[in-house]
Amino acid sequence: MPTSDPPPPPSAPLAPLDSEGAGTSRRTLTLAVVVGSCAIAAAAALPAAAFVAAPIGSKGAAGRWVRTLRLDQLTEGEPKRVAIVDDRRDAWTIERGVELGSVWLVKHGDKVTAFSSVCPHLGCSVNVAPSARAGFACPCHTSAFDPEGKRKSGPSPRDLDALATRIEEGFVAVDFRRFRIGIADKVEA
Repeated sequence: MPTSDPPPPPSAPLAPLDSEGAGTSRRTLTLAVVVGSCAIAAAAALPAAAFVAAPIGSKGAAGRWVRTLRLDQLTEGEPKRVAIVDDRRDAWTIERGVELGSVWLVKHGDKVTAFSSVCPHLGCSVNVAPSARAGFACPCHTSAFDPEGKRKSGPSPRDLDALATRIEEGFVAVDFRRFRIGIADKVEA
């Protein structure tokens, strides 16, 4: 008869796990994983949401105050075309020192009037009339404007677009804006 190996010595019996202890440790582990996952998701989501929403909160086409030239560089009552140079912002891109357009500045004592150099008819560039005291003229479709920017003749649907100005430390600052062309109302573009 074959002999069999002796049975192994009895090992220490394992303590039975109580059902509450096992459930509690599983519940704790699950809770820790869920809380950790939420923290990681929030850490990634907040910057992403700010990045996506940044262009929504920006001004876009709204006006901006741009410093132009010194007040003493203007001659009383004589229109002077001045380039508007500033940073251009497009969503997340910034271009530095870009010419955004131009305006006509006219000095009246210590105040300055600014007119957009864009004709309200079809967007051509408005020039000073041959006689500077005669006002402004659009060479494209013969619209004419008096020195105060009021429409005198031609197909322009409204007066020249006046822009707000202020004097800052001896410089003329212009609230530069663009307006829709071809309509009678002055509506910002």
